[in-house]
Amino acid sequence: DLIAVATEETLRWARRMGISLEHVEPMVPFVPTDFSLHVWLFFDYKNRVDRYKSDGTADDVIAQFRSNLASADYPSDWLALVTFSFASKEIVDRDYQGNFYYFLR
Repeated sequence: DLIAVATEETLRWARRMGISLEHVEPMVPFVPTDFSLHVWLFFDYKNRVDRYKSDGTADDVIAQFRSNLASADYPSDWLALVTFSFASKEIVDRDYQGNFYYFLR
């Protein structure tokens, strides 16, 4: 699966770069004719999410994920349909018993 490959590569890249990316949750639509993709990027702490958004690190992670999708032969016309959101594992652990599914509901 191309998305799974991009996800794992992005997590490995983040570890090498010292970026606290804890989890990536890609969400594909249920409609077979909708080729969009929404990706949740979970950093360790809420304050780090805010810092990464302000210092450009979040944009670097987005660029890396898109690059990894492209390298995995994800269709180029679908890349423009990929969107991103950010959250913290801290919030998932504290408010959703560590369950990403509950967070995303």
